[in-house]
Amino acid sequence: MRAGPLQRGFLSFVVPGLGQMVSGRADRGACILGLVLVVGNLNAIFLSVYAPTMGGELPFFARALPRLLHDVFAVYGILFWLWQALDAAQPPRPAPAGH
Repeated sequence: MRAGPLQRGFLSFVVPGLGQMVSGRADRGACILGLVLVVGNLNAIFLSVYAPTMGGELPFFARALPRLLHDVFAVYGILFWLWQALDAAQPPRPAPAGH
């Protein structure tokens, strides 16, 4: 028995890529999970490295640019998370002929 669209979407919402894996698109799910782990860790590292520059008497770009880039990464991360959950809810496409 395969999971329904709501179950796949929920699984991907909880663990990115899991809904794709359950629906038989394991390669796509693994790529999504890997991408989320890499980008999420880079974002966390980026913020922790540049967090000390967010105060004090520094020029505007030295103070605000790291925070702005972190916020941009966060917005893209949320949009990607929602997209991949909706993608998991889509019915699996049949494989092209010859595969």
